Amino acid sequence: MLILMGYIKKMNKLTGIIILLFISIFNISAAENIMTSLSSKEKELLYSEGEISRYFFEKELPSYLFDTGFENNLLDEISKQKVTIGVESLYLLKYEDLPGGKNIDDISIFNTLLSVRTMKGIEYFSKSRGKMRTLYTDSYAVENLNSTEPISDPVYTTIPKEITRHMLQTDKTFGKNLYEAIYRYDGRTIWINIINKTKMKYMFIPMVDVDNMNVNLFVTAIDEGILFYGVSFVETSSFLGLAKSKKDSFYNRIKAMFMWFSDQLVS
Repeated sequence: MLILMGYIKKMNKLTGIIILLFISIFNISAAENIMTSLSSKEKELLYSEGEISRYFFEKELPSYLFDTGFENNLLDEISKQKVTIGVESLYLLKYEDLPGGKNIDDISIFNTLLSVRTMKGIEYFSKSRGKMRTLYTDSYAVENLNSTEPISDPVYTTIPKEITRHMLQTDKTFGKNLYEAIYRYDGRTIWINIINKTKMKYMFIPMVDVDNMNVNLFVTAIDEGILFYGVSFVETSSFLGLAKSKKDSFYNRIKAMFMWFSDQLVS
């Protein structure tokens, strides 16, 4: 940089200013360009529509996760399971759509993601029914996996590097289930890894064994707004046809969580 500055001094003033401006713009773009895995078309769709989503199945991997130090951790989680169904969605929540705009900081985002109780009653649009449907009819944190008594959601003033919580949620597809949620923070991105701790059933039919449904939420701020990435993958060894026919349920779970998150930030 010192050599470059010396060279610029030998040039006329206008040319030097143009070069320095170019360098500045390049550095800012390089710092904020964390969506390197997306194609130009996918980025265009994300910025225009606010969402891109896709399903993936056996031996496939998700591809929409933005650059984060947690990427290898996610791949480790996937390697623990024989994935039957996976779904990933990337959302962009623009600052212009938020009352606080760019004043929303990581601690506000973190405390929003901790507010498990506010998930009760969140809705999603059901394409099959053509109307809004409730995802969680009940949702609250519990002390541990042996308890069903509700406890309050915590509020932090600084973000811890890692915490583990447990929650009980009742949804219209899989009924009442206990989950373990690990919250991690690397100084830029918040990652929540949610795993089922009870066997999940559909219409009394066992569909997902303990530890076989893995939901992950990654949230980070960029210049334009907040990126919210959700990926869910499931291993199911029986009733495979039924499980695949219910794949929209896994997408709806991610979509409803994003709608809940954005609504909480707006309110």
